[in-house]
Amino acid sequence: MEVLIVYTHPNPRSFNRAVLEAFTRGLGEGGHTFEVVDLYAIGFDPRLRLADYVQFTGKQMPQDILEQQEKVARADALVFIHPVWWVGWPAMLKGWIDRVFSYGFAYQFTERGGLEGLLKYKKALLINTTYYSEEDYEFLGIRDAMEKTLVEFTLKCCGIQDVKYVFLYSVEAVDNKIRWKYLEQVFRLGKELQF
Repeated sequence: MEVLIVYTHPNPRSFNRAVLEAFTRGLGEGGHTFEVVDLYAIGFDPRLRLADYVQFTGKQMPQDILEQQEKVARADALVFIHPVWWVGWPAMLKGWIDRVFSYGFAYQFTERGGLEGLLKYKKALLINTTYYSEEDYEFLGIRDAMEKTLVEFTLKCCGIQDVKYVFLYSVEAVDNKIRWKYLEQVFRLGKELQF
């Protein structure tokens, strides 16, 4: 399986980086091919610009977006590895979604005024690190809110129906034993690709 990993964290020494490394190690051992798009490392511009609006006129998108769309088109599965900030994606990743999942590429309008997703044959996995505990996420409804926004109203609207969401809770508060369990979990996810 060809996997595109969209990685978003500004700190190259973060736990998210360890998650990325464990996941890609698992992919390698499982015999899968993959590409990593590190949004901070490539200096991706998350701002939706006037030039991006050509998507609604049928003209060619900016070159940086065409390159990202080619990566998405080649992939069988998309993996997003990032921290949860303000109950959602980091702004850098939100900007990537805004620009790359454009009209005519990721979705189109139907005659009845609805949306039709165009990324129908893709799978997606979201691996998120959190500051708060699983109990906080359940009690406060954060997990449900994120799944509705990021999965139901974004990925599934673009046609990606096979989505798995993995939270690695309280990474700042848990001890190293739990962090190692998290890394073993994402290694297995990469090796087995059962999502």
